[in-house]
Amino acid sequence: MNAYFENIGDGRFLPTKHTQGPWSADYQHFGPPGALLAREIERCAAGDGDEQGGGGPALALGRIGYDILGPIPLRPLTVRAWVERPGRRVRLVRGELSEAGRPLVSAAAWAVLPAPDDVPVAGAQRLPPAGPPGPDDVAASAPSDWTCGFLDSVEWHFARGSYGRPGPAAVWLRPRVPLLDGEPMSPVQRTVLSVDSANGISAELDIRAWGFVPPELTVHLLRPPVGEWLCLDAETSLGPGFPGLTTSTLFDAAGPVARSAQTLLVHHR
Repeated sequence: MNAYFENIGDGRFLPTKHTQGPWSADYQHFGPPGALLAREIERCAAGDGDEQGGGGPALALGRIGYDILGPIPLRPLTVRAWVERPGRRVRLVRGELSEAGRPLVSAAAWAVLPAPDDVPVAGAQRLPPAGPPGPDDVAASAPSDWTCGFLDSVEWHFARGSYGRPGPAAVWLRPRVPLLDGEPMSPVQRTVLSVDSANGISAELDIRAWGFVPPELTVHLLRPPVGEWLCLDAETSLGPGFPGLTTSTLFDAAGPVARSAQTLLVHHR
């Protein structure tokens, strides 16, 4: 299957090899299942604020917060979403991803009415660290310690740093496969799929000796990204006696489109 998931009906999705993560061959990278749950949240948020949907003003997702309750196996997953706080201008949508009846991820998303067209542009309009890669630029390959199905499913062009090199990094990336066969990924889905790699590209520790696993991911969405390439600019802060933290800004060619943060559980492997 040349996609991250196969839709097997009744809200269930079968993961493919492209979802495999770097920590274990038996578990998924969070990017694809996070995007899959975002897809369900988007579909739910598009209603008019009740469980049935049915029109009303179009709201934009402004934040998605994920709580990752356990590792996500390479087995069929069930996703669902529901409106918890209805509203025509502000709406709270919750979602859940589970396996065999066991919840693995819970999510909460705020959708708001977009600002009027005459609101002025304000705030710093940063540009990405470098332009999108050209047709002759060679994609980077991950070192053997980082190789997995997900990393192989994405094209990576580093503007700064790299996998396996400690410190902040910035990388242009685009997935080689869709979330579901025959269905293009939405801007929100591509954003979630991309920002979850912030922890990996900006790692400060050797993956062979240390674990630095995020039990959560919070994404603030500024605007829908344009174009197939996105630039992830990330850094990680660590120290004895407190949790780790990874933060990132996601860019398209015109400027920032999202910001993310991840708390890290840091431990000896």
